[in-house]
Amino acid sequence: MMRSGNGFSKRSVALSMVCMSAAAFAQQAPQQPATSPQRPAFQMPAPTPNDTLKSAEVQPDRRVRFRIWAPNAAEVKLHAEGPEATPDITPQEAYKNMAGVPLVKGDQGIWEVVIGPIEPGVYRYTFTVDGVSTTDPRNPLTSQSLTHASSMYEVPGADFMEYKAGVPHGAIASVYYDSSATNGQRRMHIYTPPGYEAGTSRLPVLYLLHGGGDSDDSWSTVGRAGAILDNLIAAGKAVPLIIVMPAGHISTEFRLTPGIRMGHDAFNDDLIKVVLPYVDAHYRTLADRDHRAIAGLSMGGVQSLNIALANAPDFAYVGVFSSGWFPDSLKEEEDTDLAQYRASRKTFRLFWVDAGKYDIALQNSHATVDALMKAGIAVEDHESGGFHAWNNWRDYLNVFAPLLFRAGDSH
Repeated sequence: MMRSGNGFSKRSVALSMVCMSAAAFAQQAPQQPATSPQRPAFQMPAPTPNDTLKSAEVQPDRRVRFRIWAPNAAEVKLHAEGPEATPDITPQEAYKNMAGVPLVKGDQGIWEVVIGPIEPGVYRYTFTVDGVSTTDPRNPLTSQSLTHASSMYEVPGADFMEYKAGVPHGAIASVYYDSSATNGQRRMHIYTPPGYEAGTSRLPVLYLLHGGGDSDDSWSTVGRAGAILDNLIAAGKAVPLIIVMPAGHISTEFRLTPGIRMGHDAFNDDLIKVVLPYVDAHYRTLADRDHRAIAGLSMGGVQSLNIALANAPDFAYVGVFSSGWFPDSLKEEEDTDLAQYRASRKTFRLFWVDAGKYDIALQNSHATVDALMKAGIAVEDHESGGFHAWNNWRDYLNVFAPLLFRAGDSH
């Protein structure tokens, strides 16, 4: 390499001069302060009456006050379950709250109404604000239906369905699974009794179906299935069991498809071919007919009827709540499901039916019981008070569950 007389290359000298020139320029250039975009100072939103508003307040006399802040609304209505507590209410009285009760607007844009007295229990409600349905923004308790969510409130006093201190509680899980019957992912809720996680014993299973327009979430929220079984098990009235609460609808639209009978669509295949094997594989079950029950309300009652009769080798216990075959399908059911049941040469340990005296399904229930008994099925038939509502269905579960899986059943 060529070197100059002082030992440095001409290239090195040139590079040094460039660096010195840059440093000198930097010293002469004025220093610019670092700047950042000016951001407005954070301000808390102005307080509103909504900040401290309380809604769905249950009064000592069991009247319930509903309130919502809607200062610019022209009309607000309440749509609420929960009949007034009279000895013998009519269907018109029972459904009037669900049809919409007007709220009155106050000074600060707070709309209010008081209904009741309300029978002890758990109920769902929504508001309609200028024609738009909404949950209560000041109440975090909700229950999912097929296409929407509703707010919930509870009137104390229904001891059998309350979550109580000192009573061991089970767990309710949301379980997602792939269904070959519907070619998609589906969800179910599963209740396991107190102590299940630490236990080793195998347990019987109740498949509990919801009604039309509801979802697999309904029995665990407004239906209080978990609390009901917790209390029954703690009192020694029911044996520890697993409850599987599947999604009874196979689409997000609630419709009765002409020519397709409830319990004879993809839900049947989903329950029998997918859900039953899934539950037996993932939970400690007694996977035989004598330790398996199916029950449902309204639409779920018809599904339970048809599935149990068409799959008699799978279920020994059946519960039908506020339900029955429709008159135009009764003959078809007798010729198909009942014929299939007779061919199975099985007998049920329990076939339990109940409907309310004001229930819209009462006549269907009676006609179905007659058909079942003519077919040689021993039916335990009941007629309660009340109508087509959760008040009855929670009561029915409370009565039905203690009858299941008892040693020496003779039903």
